Amino acid sequence: MTSSPAAPAPPRLPIPPLQDTLDRFLARVEPLQDVRQNKKTRRAVESPENKELLAALHEKLKEYDSELAKEQPESSYIEKFWYDSYLEYDASVVLNVNPYFQLEDDPTIADTSATDSGPYGFSTVQVKRAAKLVSSTLKFIRELRHGTMRPDVIKGHHLSMDQYKKLFGSSRAPPGPGEQSCHLQTDTTSHHVIVMYKSQFYWFDVLDTDNNPVFSTPEDLEWNLYSIIQDGDATENPTATPFGVFTTESRRVWSNIRDYIYNSSDNSNWKILRIIESALFVVCLDDVAFGDSPREKRELAKSMLCGTSRIELDFKKATAAATASPEQLNVQHGTCLNRWFDKLQLIITRNGKAGINFEHTGFDGHTVLRLAMDIYTDSILSFARGVSNNVADIFNDRDAAEPHSANLITIPRKLEWKADSFLLSSLHFAETRISDLISQYEFVTLDFDRYGADHIKAQFKCAPDAFTQQVFQVAYYALYGKFEMTYEPAMTKAFQNGRTEAIRTVTPECKRFVKSLFDRNATDDDRMTFVQQAAKKHSLITRECSMGLGQDRHLYALYCMWNLYYRDSMPLPPIFSDKAWTLLNTNTISTSNCGNPCLKNFGFGPVTANGFGIGYIIRDSSISIVVASRHRQTHRFVSLIERSFLEIDHIFNRDAQDEAAVASGAHTPVSGGRSTSASSDYLVGMRRDSSAANISGKSKDLRFLLGGYDYFDVSVSG
Repeated sequence: MTSSPAAPAPPRLPIPPLQDTLDRFLARVEPLQDVRQNKKTRRAVESPENKELLAALHEKLKEYDSELAKEQPESSYIEKFWYDSYLEYDASVVLNVNPYFQLEDDPTIADTSATDSGPYGFSTVQVKRAAKLVSSTLKFIRELRHGTMRPDVIKGHHLSMDQYKKLFGSSRAPPGPGEQSCHLQTDTTSHHVIVMYKSQFYWFDVLDTDNNPVFSTPEDLEWNLYSIIQDGDATENPTATPFGVFTTESRRVWSNIRDYIYNSSDNSNWKILRIIESALFVVCLDDVAFGDSPREKRELAKSMLCGTSRIELDFKKATAAATASPEQLNVQHGTCLNRWFDKLQLIITRNGKAGINFEHTGFDGHTVLRLAMDIYTDSILSFARGVSNNVADIFNDRDAAEPHSANLITIPRKLEWKADSFLLSSLHFAETRISDLISQYEFVTLDFDRYGADHIKAQFKCAPDAFTQQVFQVAYYALYGKFEMTYEPAMTKAFQNGRTEAIRTVTPECKRFVKSLFDRNATDDDRMTFVQQAAKKHSLITRECSMGLGQDRHLYALYCMWNLYYRDSMPLPPIFSDKAWTLLNTNTISTSNCGNPCLKNFGFGPVTANGFGIGYIIRDSSISIVVASRHRQTHRFVSLIERSFLEIDHIFNRDAQDEAAVASGAHTPVSGGRSTSASSDYLVGMRRDSSAANISGKSKDLRFLLGGYDYFDVSVSG
């Protein structure tokens, strides 16, 4: 097979000048400090001792990077430290490491899950959706391994493709005896998949020795998937040994269990573990369906991110509903048992909702987004190909060779775990701990359809992402009256082995705009100018970060240099003991924008105990948001985000709304020639003329932001 021409290698990730990094550090923390704190931080950062120590570390880092470039050309100065920061993390990866993407529904597959129609009964839509997505994923792997995959390109620049090597056949393994760090292991020869259904494990080969898909069409896969569902339904008490729940444990606990399995006289469980960990990916077929109500959307987000927890304790209720027998009471039935969180997982519900959950030590969201985009598009186009041969291909199907089926296991084989008293008790306690963890979080989705990127660019003259970041700050300030450290990742894949850099949203320009919304003396003209200036500043910071010119990664690498080479011989530079360093690394608001038409939504857990995790997708005419927190008024926060979007739109369109209302006779003019109404959802708000006579009217959305208080009751000095 002919390979695509080799794309030019991206340049190495630059190490920014030290003084530039220190200037950026001070600029990012200053808006979040009071005057006294900031003076103390500046003294520490600008002290001769700090600069001298950091200069030595900076030179060591450049020397380290120079040697690395010779030994490992496809590397970056942050690579090792990045992996260590993830792999040394001991807490559960659930809600702490793994994010999820939910794909858009497949319009070519009718939902028959409630009607028992179709060739596979209630499971027809699930089987067909899963088969199409798996088939498309195998094409993606074939192109990746054959070297024919189209390179990622942005504005004519080729991006680093190194992360794709770790996408399939990879697994996060807990530390071995005496080790401190987990391992990211990748089997580049993997040819099989794992399918989970009702906590049971099955496997079969899907690629031949030349990395061509064994199953030529999705239809060829369907019977394998349906036979697994049939077997799972026929299994007595299938959730009795949900070994996947071990991957929800802390790394220390999981390490002890894995070591116990390795040292057992019967190596059956160890062989099963190796089969799972070496698989290309895991397919999770869930035996539940989710509707489109707000509550069901929240439950689906939870199921995709961490799994649901459902335990029946009421015997009368259970038997009346014919859902549980006495031995099934006080037993976990949630989807949290039908997962293997240490690997890439493709999740499909009973009614065909689909998503991807991934342990992302080895790759970032942009890499998985490419996978999601390609497999979703290909699965949709497969329907069109059945109608016409003149359909463009995502993958190079026409040149695909016939698969070699010799010595392949193409019929699903069940993995039969052997559980003793230690493993059974460990399973029970793992299940109770993940149930505890899930119960500590809540998830709220918002599908804002009043406007999207087109309106933001045309009406507000702002970059959509920068504008949306300002909205998050408005909502948070409206709820808590303060600003917190906010994180947004900037992709640095324009560089070899580039990962991300940290964009910091809270700037002086951002604070000025947010406060102006709650300032009775500010005019609409002020607010329009301020939001544009704040968005412009955010876009500038984003561009710098995408060029590798941020502050977080460089400073962290300098800290790692000290920790690795000088801990016993050099004092810790004062910057790292200053409270501003802790502040920079306490991301109360953690956000990420991952937009593509193939995605319904996506999300992740908060990164601090009192924080919010905000995943959002900006489309041309809508914005989808998933917010997670540890029950920190998440519903209220999301409602404030929605009203903030609306209030800013009112500010920019106040005159047009007033003129339309006057023309229709709905409003009565007041002093200054403006109008007001007691019934409209779009009441006249703060005037462009800030005189006292023109401050009386406020939009209902602004009143909502103020929580029922007036301008005179809200302090904007914080």
